[in-house]
Amino acid sequence: MTEHEKIREMVFQKELAPFALDPKQTALIIIDFQRFFTRPEIVMRFLALLFLTAGTVLAQGVSPTRTTQPMEFPRRIILDVDPGIDDAMAVLLALRSPELKVEAITTVAGNLPVEVETENARKLLELAGRTDVIVAKGAALPLHGKLIIAELVHGENGFGGVVLPAPKIALDRRDAVQVIHDLIEANPGQIILMTQGPLTNIAMAFQRYPDLPAKTREINITGGSVGAGLVTPLATPDIYRDAEAAKVVFESGVPIVMVDLTACMQARFTRKDAARLTESSDAVARFVGAISERYLDFVEKNLDPGGKASYFGALGVGIAIDPLIAKTVKPIHVDIETKGEFSYGATVTNLSLTIARFEPSVDRLVFTGFVPVMPNAAYPAVVDGERFARLFAERMMNSSSGIH
Repeated sequence: MTEHEKIREMVFQKELAPFALDPKQTALIIIDFQRFFTRPEIVMRFLALLFLTAGTVLAQGVSPTRTTQPMEFPRRIILDVDPGIDDAMAVLLALRSPELKVEAITTVAGNLPVEVETENARKLLELAGRTDVIVAKGAALPLHGKLIIAELVHGENGFGGVVLPAPKIALDRRDAVQVIHDLIEANPGQIILMTQGPLTNIAMAFQRYPDLPAKTREINITGGSVGAGLVTPLATPDIYRDAEAAKVVFESGVPIVMVDLTACMQARFTRKDAARLTESSDAVARFVGAISERYLDFVEKNLDPGGKASYFGALGVGIAIDPLIAKTVKPIHVDIETKGEFSYGATVTNLSLTIARFEPSVDRLVFTGFVPVMPNAAYPAVVDGERFARLFAERMMNSSSGIH
């Protein structure tokens, strides 16, 4: 193998393989780069840039052990949620989008106690006219520690005080873990787990059924951060609520898309957006507009005086509906901090996919270079917030115009 053939192999293994692009999407022209460059790392970066700009990289999960499957629609999903205002927005978006087939909604204690959240999930299904979807109650507590709730943000009923009728839809007799298992077992390689809350249910399912990760198509996680945190300097709420569960999930080998805090802050709404929904003739839109007001009150007082609130969980759903909302997708390796006094719940993110190597020499360690790190997730580094906002408004107002 020649030197530039070795470099090309490095590019595909390190920079390009995690995306598993369809060859029809792009054209890759290989030339003798040794005439232009003398440093292999420059060649590798240039070739990767040529490849990535020649085609479209879609927001799909990355695994250190599995090849990404071609994207198919409708995408079959289980929504694992803790509704909550932003989770309510995410659930309704999923239910109103033909690109997704919602097989079940499972609830997990997070924003509120699981009993309240489970009732909320049933109410949302009835509001959307989707009583065909399974609802199952999940974990009431994290794997370790105490439940952390956020009534200050979501109100006691999770909808900012907005009242929906008591639900009539029956709760599934199985718990969330069993529903997750049964659906994936019956449909291996087809089900995407779309999580909007703590990862407790998913971790428990993988622990109870060790062969389940291999049969799970992908996990779309709204949570974590490649930068600063939100509830602590390093941690975001749902990872912080059950870091031990997150560790299980990120080490499972299932392809993961992590729609992190930095991505979520690129898609935000204002009171003008809420008012437009409130004035709609559509009942779902009016409900979302009403719950958004409480959410915006909290944001203006505590996070952004300018009154711009992130859609959070709804963005993760939006990217599953329309992958082009994620303009730039990057492979990363994520470790979950479960021991640190100040860093508990941090999604420790390796963006370079390399780590320093040290070798012992007498009484010291000697730096000898860098070694590659396999990615276990992908994250949308750049998000088209306007594209998402347009999609969200259209679906909430039951528009048939679809994706532009």
